[in-house]
Amino acid sequence: MKSVIKGFILAVAKRNRLIRSTAQFITESTMRDYYPYLKERFIKNGEGHHCDADQRRKLVEQFERIDREIPIGSSPTDGLFLAEMLLNLEPDGDLLECGCFAGGSSAKLSLVARLLGRRLLIFDSFQGLPEVEEQYLRDKHCRRGEDWVTNWDSGRFDAGKEVVRRNIETHGDISVCTLVEGWFNETLTPENLPEKIAFAFTDVDLSNSARDCFVAIWPRLAEQGLFVTHDTAYIKVLQEFYNSRLWQEDFQSVPPILFGAGFGLCNASPHVGYMVKGQNLTPEYLKNLTIDK
Repeated sequence: MKSVIKGFILAVAKRNRLIRSTAQFITESTMRDYYPYLKERFIKNGEGHHCDADQRRKLVEQFERIDREIPIGSSPTDGLFLAEMLLNLEPDGDLLECGCFAGGSSAKLSLVARLLGRRLLIFDSFQGLPEVEEQYLRDKHCRRGEDWVTNWDSGRFDAGKEVVRRNIETHGDISVCTLVEGWFNETLTPENLPEKIAFAFTDVDLSNSARDCFVAIWPRLAEQGLFVTHDTAYIKVLQEFYNSRLWQEDFQSVPPILFGAGFGLCNASPHVGYMVKGQNLTPEYLKNLTIDK
């Protein structure tokens, strides 16, 4: 009897390993296949657009060089999503980035900012993640199950200001950029922030940092402006974005949809989500922000 039970358990274990291996293979294959598809769509979207197919093809080549030569926390697919959003952004205002690591995403954003004739402000400590209270050190990932926990360490993602500047100079356009050094709760002030923000991209990992960025940026975000986060898969970050007291007392408005909340925009961009500010957003405008229109 014991041998029968043991055999059954081993069979189940092998089956589960096979299922996990198959699921992993499918996910990795999807990620490999999805980028070429979106790349083709991104370039094709240049037909009849103010940023034509040739300009988009050049952008893609520059983005791919950045992905090869700079350590970067976002995926190639993330870069395409951000570029399409920016190229169809309607409100006036500056572009912001909070959390730049080694400057890979900054370089990409600066290239699009140059095309659009906009300014890019980059906020970062240039010391990696800060030291924080215990409650902020651990977070759960929506896609990876209840048992998967992230542990954030102080100093992680420290590349240094000069490394960031040099990477943008080499691979992007430093002339459209302003680098603001310091912790978000100290630098995201009225003195440092532009009067009107059209687009913000935050990749800050910690939920308290995500809150500091969101609270400072959202009131200055223009109507039809975009708040994009690279932390949409983390439970505590989502809780900060949808804190009822924040919306009722501070913003005094109804929270908008966070597109990609918990899931991301696709398997190859599992951490990207975005909000669009405004009560009278047209379906055409929202559709134009996406690559696969």
